[in-house]
Amino acid sequence: MKTKNLLLTLLLAVVSFASAQTTVIGFYNSGVHKYKAGDLAGAIEDFSKTIEMNPAHWKAYSSRGVAKRDKHDLDGAIRDHTRSIELNPNNAGAFSNRGVALRDKGDLDGALADYSSALKIDPKDSWTYSNRGTIKADRSDLDGAIADFSEAIRIRPEYAEAYFNRYVCKKRKGDAKGAAADRAMAVKLDPQLGMPKK
Repeated sequence: MKTKNLLLTLLLAVVSFASAQTTVIGFYNSGVHKYKAGDLAGAIEDFSKTIEMNPAHWKAYSSRGVAKRDKHDLDGAIRDHTRSIELNPNNAGAFSNRGVALRDKGDLDGALADYSSALKIDPKDSWTYSNRGTIKADRSDLDGAIADFSEAIRIRPEYAEAYFNRYVCKKRKGDAKGAAADRAMAVKLDPQLGMPKK
């Protein structure tokens, strides 16, 4: 009797696992797992299946957009993030990630607008402050860039890259003392930042 019950339990577990793979949640979770494992094509396929089953699944659009950007399909990424935003206008991540894709395409105005929209929704996103600061620095808005890097550091004090980027801006402004302090902190947090470029 115990053997029969064990077999029945195992069978139910297998059936349950198989059916989970054919549900919206199952495909979405599978896509996330594949993305984390570096299987971008598999992740995109699973996110697409999620969307086929639930066309209003804004997270699947946003996640597929991230995977497409990683595969250098910038137009596809922008379309997916745009659809995610249409479905959920409070999705800060989709604004921020669309900003990255727009930046990669050279649309710096669009990227800045998306980063600012993301920060209105989630003002504690240090990564987005740093990304926006980088564009401001590229446009020689050094004060604006320093303000964004400073906010990123305030939110995440161990953010080595933000310290390094702020160091570069302070150096360009002629603030040797401030630049040296930021560079020292950046290298302390991430020694790789002190390595000479090859």
